Amino acid sequence: MKHMDFDEFKARLINELRERLRESVRAEIIPVCGKDSITKEAVGLGEGADGLRPLVYVKNLYDQYCRGAAISACAGFVTGLYNAIPEFCAEQYFETWEDVKPRIEIRLVNWEWNRDELTEIPHKKYLDLAVYCRIVTGKNEYGIISNVVRKSMLRYWKISEKELWEAAKDNFGKEKFLLRHIDDEIGYPGRYLDKYARLHGKKDETYVLTNEYRNHGASAMLRLDILKGFAEKMDGDLYILPGSLNEVILIPDRKDRDPNFLRSLVRKNNKVYASDEDLSENLYYYRREKNRIEVVL
Repeated sequence: MKHMDFDEFKARLINELRERLRESVRAEIIPVCGKDSITKEAVGLGEGADGLRPLVYVKNLYDQYCRGAAISACAGFVTGLYNAIPEFCAEQYFETWEDVKPRIEIRLVNWEWNRDELTEIPHKKYLDLAVYCRIVTGKNEYGIISNVVRKSMLRYWKISEKELWEAAKDNFGKEKFLLRHIDDEIGYPGRYLDKYARLHGKKDETYVLTNEYRNHGASAMLRLDILKGFAEKMDGDLYILPGSLNEVILIPDRKDRDPNFLRSLVRKNNKVYASDEDLSENLYYYRREKNRIEVVL
């Protein structure tokens, strides 16, 4: 069966959304600045004159359509996400630091790919990555809605970066993460490293580490307590492959894998399934004796 081209898909998707939403909610394709300041197209929904909320990149939906998803399913995903996430209320969440403090969560992005945007964002460089914070205003099974914490917000709240990081660290320690064998990771989001990382004829020890919403869950690799516990259980150090912003892959080091090959898998994955959700082209390694992560050179 021949697929619609991208432009036809966008038109059909918007028509489907407008048919579902009638006149209560506007539906349009809107530009969103993504990685390397490249503008991408996202589905935007909104009510009244308050603007449109970008929900999901159109290209991601089109990829799902090309893999067999019906356009009605793509539209249903967008409307479900919109209906499940509450409206962001700046007055409610930005009024005082005490209101915001329990909603601060840590996130990871590639430092080099985002260096320009990071100039206005409190962040810490970690390996080739940047750790920054977001205000999470809603989360459920459909996803997470959040806003980046910017330097101007700290001035508004009258707090220091030290206070921001203290709150982020405290919340991060309470956050829930999932560590599952890749065969048990239902809905693994479009990443196929497992197809290449398996060792034929040997026990498969490929695991996915993410948060409970599988949204920006790569930050889990900063939880050294989780890595240490898993490494002790597996009785070995760990290779960490950055699947995307949403998850990382853990593979115990049994001295039977070539790190150059594993690194090539990461880069091949980024190339074949190119996305704004890519995290890095490097391979990481967790040493349990030192309780430390390093880039494999």
